Amino acid sequence: METARGAAQAERAANQVACLRFLADADEARTVGVLSEATGLSRPTVHAVLDDLLDAGLVESTSPATAGPGRPARAFRFAREAGLVAGVDLGPRGARAIICDLSGRRVGYAEVPPDSPADLSLIQRALEAAASASDRGQSAQDSEPGSVGSRRAPDAGGDSIDLGRLRAVGVGLPGVVEADGRLRASLAMPGLVGLPVGELLGKELGLPVVVDNDIKLAALAEQRGGAGRGYSDVVYLQIGHRLSVSIVLNGVIRQGRHRLAGELGAQRGMRWTRNAQRGQLVWSARPTGAEVLTAAAAGDADAQAELENFCTQIAPRIATVLLVVDPEVVVVRSGPAEDSSALLRPLAAAVENELVFPERPPFVAAALGREAVVLGAVGNAFDRMKSAIYGIHDFPSPWNRIIHEVERTTQ
Repeated sequence: METARGAAQAERAANQVACLRFLADADEARTVGVLSEATGLSRPTVHAVLDDLLDAGLVESTSPATAGPGRPARAFRFAREAGLVAGVDLGPRGARAIICDLSGRRVGYAEVPPDSPADLSLIQRALEAAASASDRGQSAQDSEPGSVGSRRAPDAGGDSIDLGRLRAVGVGLPGVVEADGRLRASLAMPGLVGLPVGELLGKELGLPVVVDNDIKLAALAEQRGGAGRGYSDVVYLQIGHRLSVSIVLNGVIRQGRHRLAGELGAQRGMRWTRNAQRGQLVWSARPTGAEVLTAAAAGDADAQAELENFCTQIAPRIATVLLVVDPEVVVVRSGPAEDSSALLRPLAAAVENELVFPERPPFVAAALGREAVVLGAVGNAFDRMKSAIYGIHDFPSPWNRIIHEVERTTQ
């Protein structure tokens, strides 16, 4: 009896997912007949599913206009605006926040400078600023935070977003993040070390909050919809103020038993380069790695020589990671995408010199830029909180829409 009941519930949930996915992809109202044909479900089954989805507030009924006689057929649309999911990238230089509707469509975005020093209060400010930015992709650095109690951001030249519709929030932090959202270690934000970030934010916002390492979230976003799209096994290498590695295996962030996977800097005495200082990369040809990369791409001999020397120094570590993981692709984020070949060529050559076997993954430039972490944060919230977000089992996260919306708004 229990087995039959469980099978019926699983079938019902699968039917709900099939109908809701079709409506989400269609992005407009569809009739029962169209839904039946598209999903292969009978009309009575579709009617029953739609009743469930109407009760859950996930679809709305409309009456499309008709030119012929008779009563127009009812149509149904995905009520994507019924709920919101947010992602926040918090670091010592400020916070980025993105707010998406249930379909993954971006409805708010903001970048907020830090108080000194940056702390958890910046997350609430960033969410409110994103809600206030009626123009998609607009930076809302100058907007004043709204009332935390009402969780409605002030008007910024258009209708503000009611943060009371938030159903989950994802957060990216620099450092080692425990499974429960506690920040275990962080050179970038030492003031937050030891805090149960997920628990504190969850209580403050009254919402499910998922927290993870920022570089791991960037790797996830690149694998789901960026330069690693179409690959299951991805190594993500970020070369910025520090050098960081993250791994995605079978489409899942590789955390490890103690969530230390990829934390190569935690090895005693390990230095990526001879002139690195406490993990910070130090450059001589230009002040920052991005500037060195741009200069090298423009033909500057000193910058090119420094990049080649840098690649030679880090190649043994990268080669070790590749031999352990054997990924399909290595995604590298370093600076402007148009300058990336100035780094990718010497890096691939230096790593090749370290390997015996001819098989090696391609090195490709990251596609999502500085927004990779915040995209990974909101996508991770969809992934891990989908039942709470949608109220149905196994509805897929809208990664394609999340990434597509970012690409569209930045063109």
